[in-house]
Amino acid sequence: MSSPWTAPGQSDPAAGSAPGPTAPGTEPAAWDAPGAGGSAGPAPTGTAPGAPGPSGGPRRELVRTDHLFPLRPLNLGEILGAALRIYRVNPRAVLGVAAIVYAIATLLSTLASGMSLVPMIGEIQVMLDDPTGDYVGDPLMGGVSTIISSVVSGLLTLVAAALVTVALTRVTMDAAVGRPFAAAQMWQTMRRKGLAAVGMSLLISLVSLLVLVLAVGVAMVPLLLDASFSIWWVVLALGAVGLGLLGMLYIWMRTVLAIPALVIEDLGMFGALRRSLQLSAGKRQWRILGIALLVFVLATIASHVISSVFGTIAFVLYMAILLLSGFEAFVLGIAVMTLLSMLGAYVGGLLVAPFISAAYVALYADIRMRHEAWDVQLQRESRQTWHGTSDPDGVAR
Repeated sequence: MSSPWTAPGQSDPAAGSAPGPTAPGTEPAAWDAPGAGGSAGPAPTGTAPGAPGPSGGPRRELVRTDHLFPLRPLNLGEILGAALRIYRVNPRAVLGVAAIVYAIATLLSTLASGMSLVPMIGEIQVMLDDPTGDYVGDPLMGGVSTIISSVVSGLLTLVAAALVTVALTRVTMDAAVGRPFAAAQMWQTMRRKGLAAVGMSLLISLVSLLVLVLAVGVAMVPLLLDASFSIWWVVLALGAVGLGLLGMLYIWMRTVLAIPALVIEDLGMFGALRRSLQLSAGKRQWRILGIALLVFVLATIASHVISSVFGTIAFVLYMAILLLSGFEAFVLGIAVMTLLSMLGAYVGGLLVAPFISAAYVALYADIRMRHEAWDVQLQRESRQTWHGTSDPDGVAR
């Protein structure tokens, strides 16, 4: 009696007989993440190489190809690719969270800018109405209001960037392990970690500013002691400013991974700062500096290109209003130009925010996969997600 089993790679000797079960071990192997260490390649199908293909419908492929980035140490192109692919994860939600947060920040910033422009606009309007008058404004008051407006706008932008980064960090990691997107989890993460992220960003900015002020202050001491002008004082002052800026850059580089650590590892504010310092220690800090700085420069260029379009339109409308009104509708022209300029900054900010956030999260993952074998945990989490056994509220830590 012939056995119903056939050896791998051979056809059934009984031509035309009913197909028997295939040999043991030819069932599809357990799924493995692309790029996993020690993987033997794609999962085998039920037919050995060279044997006739199986009959019936199409067989389900058990290889995931929808990761935001490969679950292994990344190169620069893969980090930038992840930053671009984040827009395809869920465009409405990814851009929606940035649009909502930046809209609130831009509205408040516009109000602050408008309040600072009111005294200046009033003075210019008075001079236009009575060119022969001897009206003299208060330049000190105008300068103070402009400085206050700039500080308020900067703080609002900082807060908005921190909140958006928290939300998109969760989205990025879910996409990295193949977990389905959940808007509720994204907003919950922002509520839980948003305050800590804002506090951490403000603390980093304050320390950076103190470094710059300290460097400039030290350079000013000799000038205060000796009031005589010398070219060396200028050189010393410029050198101090340069050192202060380098100090700010160094602090930024060492803390750029703090918000990803805050969200992914579920740390507190100071714990996330310590973790970022740990991840950026040693020679790896140069890789972090180069990639993070490149991401920032690319995002800044893109944002300025977008905002410059609105700025050009704003200036054209401003000049048109002045010319058509015989330079009488000066206040209206300033208002239109300010609103369009702020709109350009808003659109530029919300469009590049996902790019920056996803790139920094991918950089964080790359550092951990290179130095802590985090890819093993990510692959395990990805398998569990594929089989529906992962925790929908958790991320691999």
